[in-house]
Amino acid sequence: MSTQDSEVTIQRSRKAFWELVKVEGKLALREPVGVIFGIGLPVFLLIIFGSIPAFRNTVPGTSLSAFEVYIPILMVTMLIFIGLFGLPIPIVRDREIGWLRRISTTPVSPTKLLTAQVTINLIFAAVAFAILGAGSVLIFGVKVAFEIPGLALSIVLATIAMFSLGLLIAAVAPSQGVAVGMAQGLLYPLLFFAGIYIPIQFLPGYLQTIGNFTPVGAAVQALDSSMQGTFPSVVPLLVMAAYAVFFGFIAIRYFRWE
Repeated sequence: MSTQDSEVTIQRSRKAFWELVKVEGKLALREPVGVIFGIGLPVFLLIIFGSIPAFRNTVPGTSLSAFEVYIPILMVTMLIFIGLFGLPIPIVRDREIGWLRRISTTPVSPTKLLTAQVTINLIFAAVAFAILGAGSVLIFGVKVAFEIPGLALSIVLATIAMFSLGLLIAAVAPSQGVAVGMAQGLLYPLLFFAGIYIPIQFLPGYLQTIGNFTPVGAAVQALDSSMQGTFPSVVPLLVMAAYAVFFGFIAIRYFRWE
């Protein structure tokens, strides 16, 4: 095959992939669990928290308002919902109805379908991050001193860790019902350690320690540091990386196309 033929094949493959992304995006909007809970809920909470006067008060022992404390928590909350519901449920559905098996007989491989699902949810996450970050600064006047490299690294590691957990659910759940049950079982502990009920720094010491070694607690810790102008410490970054590797390994090991 000539170089020109190879380039044409690559271009066709890319075009086919992005067409697949468009199709999966339309399907995601028709069943907008990830959109509603991954983007809508954190944005709703942002508006609610930003509109409560008491959340403008400085938190004792810090220089931050309660609203500023919750910004990284809302970002991680968004990742929790997308990672637990937006990503794995459609994959399990496609496998359960035999779509993954049938598509393996076409030029579009199941791997491309899986990649398209991840891409769609990455787009949702990016939109939510942008809305939460820009909204808190431009609309509610939050003053932050972003440490850009640390913030970017924290977002990447947090996203990979939560998406790896979603893929793990997709790998081991035999049906949509089981996948939803697993997601719901993980949801409330993850929200707790992310600090959505009570910010983790106000929990008893032993719960703070446990929380800091969960993927969501480490993510909040890293995002909070980088949003206050300080590069995150190595511990939360390593915690997120370790969970990403662990979840990803199990997901790859046990993932089934049919």
